[in-house]
Amino acid sequence: MMPKPPPEFCLDDFEYKEYTGLNNWSDPQYEEPILIKNVRIDRGAEYSTSTNGKQLLYNGVIFCYADITSPLPEFKTESVVVIDGQDHVVTKVIPNYEAYSKKLYSYELEVV
Repeated sequence: MMPKPPPEFCLDDFEYKEYTGLNNWSDPQYEEPILIKNVRIDRGAEYSTSTNGKQLLYNGVIFCYADITSPLPEFKTESVVVIDGQDHVVTKVIPNYEAYSKKLYSYELEVV
């Protein structure tokens, strides 16, 4: 089993509104918000530079750990998270698994 950070390391919380699709007017719809506790949020933005200029990749990364983060849903892209009172959209969900196992270790959520 891979070691996890101590629970004291995961001192952040956020609201999660799961994306459920589009309504009849092509507006996004979301589930009721749930509070996700005991996560680590890296609030640093990441940019990419190309010939077209500077492009924002993400505003932050949220680290959610199995057996520490509660609850731990199966996160979806296009969902909304509320961090420090601001809405952000999940652009990438990266599941990480234990070595030599299919047991979930953590999720990394990239948000804009």
